[in-house]
Amino acid sequence: MRSSLIQLAKVSQKAPPPLPKFFKDQDLTLRHFLIKGEVLSLYRQILRCTKALEKSQAKDIRDFARQDFERFRHERDYDKIRALLSSGKQQMHNLQTALNLAHAK
Repeated sequence: MRSSLIQLAKVSQKAPPPLPKFFKDQDLTLRHFLIKGEVLSLYRQILRCTKALEKSQAKDIRDFARQDFERFRHERDYDKIRALLSSGKQQMHNLQTALNLAHAK
C-alpha cells in the first residue's frame, strides 16, 4: 500500500502537459482560432477547384494560392485577416465562375 502511495505522489508531481503552439502566442484570441478554420477551409476549396483543370494549370493555381497564403501566414491583425479572407473568397468565386464557363463551352 505504501509503495503505491509513493508512486502516486511521484505521478502527481509531474509538470502539466505543454500548451499547443497556437496558445503560446498571447496575441492570439479565440476569434483568431476560429478564423483559422475559415482560412483553411478556403484553401481546401481552392485545391478542390483545381481538380477539374489540366495538371499544369492546376499546379500553377495551387502554387499561386500557396504563395499568397504563405505570404500572410504570420499576420496577427484580426481585421486584416478578415479582409484577406473576404478577398480570397471573392477570388475563389471568380475562379469557380471562370471554370464553370470554361466547362460549359
